[in-house]
Amino acid sequence: MQSFAQDPSVHSSPITRTFTVIAEDTTLEISPGVRVEAWTYNGTIPGPTLRATEGDRVIINFINNGKLPHTMHFHGDHNEKNDGVFQEVLPGESYTYDFIAEPAGVFMYHCHVMPVSEHVRNGLYGAFIVDPREGVEPAREYVLVKGEYDLEDQETWTPDYVFFNGYADQYWTNPLPAKTGELVRLYYVDMGAIPAFGFHIHGTIFDTIVSGIWENEPIKTQTWEVGPGNAAIFEATWKEPGRYLFHLHGVPEEKGTMAYFDVRDASSDAIDGVDVARTKSIDMWDWQKQVFTELESPDKSAEITKTAASTSSHEEHLTFAQNTDESQIVETTLCEVEEGSAIKSSNKSYYPKLTQIQKGDTVTWTNKDISVHTVTSNDELFDSGMMMPGDAFEQTFESVGLYEYYCMLHPWMTGTIKAV
Repeated sequence: MQSFAQDPSVHSSPITRTFTVIAEDTTLEISPGVRVEAWTYNGTIPGPTLRATEGDRVIINFINNGKLPHTMHFHGDHNEKNDGVFQEVLPGESYTYDFIAEPAGVFMYHCHVMPVSEHVRNGLYGAFIVDPREGVEPAREYVLVKGEYDLEDQETWTPDYVFFNGYADQYWTNPLPAKTGELVRLYYVDMGAIPAFGFHIHGTIFDTIVSGIWENEPIKTQTWEVGPGNAAIFEATWKEPGRYLFHLHGVPEEKGTMAYFDVRDASSDAIDGVDVARTKSIDMWDWQKQVFTELESPDKSAEITKTAASTSSHEEHLTFAQNTDESQIVETTLCEVEEGSAIKSSNKSYYPKLTQIQKGDTVTWTNKDISVHTVTSNDELFDSGMMMPGDAFEQTFESVGLYEYYCMLHPWMTGTIKAV
């Protein structure tokens, strides 16, 4: 990697950088007139862009004020206790991540509680930039986090919206300013789930640092595909002023990724009160955050247009009579949450799913999975609360009847107790 004169904002010796990130539920606009339920870091989609220099110690105080367990999983090098997977943070609790920022590049962070696609599409993601110690060429720097949202099913392959920084087509009405001859650097991460589409910039052949890792040598590109969970750094310049589009080639450009750079002559007035990025980089994140925060208009009490915050409807659960195969009924008072049940495709759930007991019996459920679960009745008669791995829950059934239940966190998991 080619090195350049040290930017004053880049530190030659490691320091400690401390951040506070709060998971919280709110409502946001993602397109004009479309307000949805959102699970967020610090109230917006995406969450804050966190930035450090290679070798810095990063401390993140994570507070979960949401209604479900959440985590922060960072891409990059770190140990398991800082990986944000198994240490699920329950509502009202907190966790501290403490690691060294490495390697240099652009990475993502996101919630890794299963189903991961639902937690991510509902807004729990953001960008993490690690600057090289030796510095990089001065540039005007933007952050683009690609996300998706569907109004019916957050696990669909064809989401209703595909957008940059949480709001559809926002950089068409608020184009990104640049100057002729000025290097523009885009830190791009793909937090979507649909297959890779080509990122295209008009009017220039641009450099791509593959996977967003500064160690990689740049390559010349006309369009570059970035898949879900990956990243890239794009660098572009324009010789003449004009409006130059950038977007995802294909279907996503019709779903919210149409945007452009407003490139003005370098001799014209400064953009937003700052000069051309010649001697030091100009970080445009604060400007971007102000734009999308005003568009999203976070409001916890606002009425939503429609939401897909849960992938399953409790009303879709079939009754015991409809589901019953006599050979599947097990007479027991011991049930378990099966290992792997947090993964929908595993077809694991409660075992047994269909249980017959005597009136007055007490049933015990034990969580044998590595994820948090609940045992919650459809009629609000009982609720285990959050069951950590190894936890048990007991419920006594005093009356004859059918008792259907499900997991609030993984609503495809259902079970039924028949008391006779």
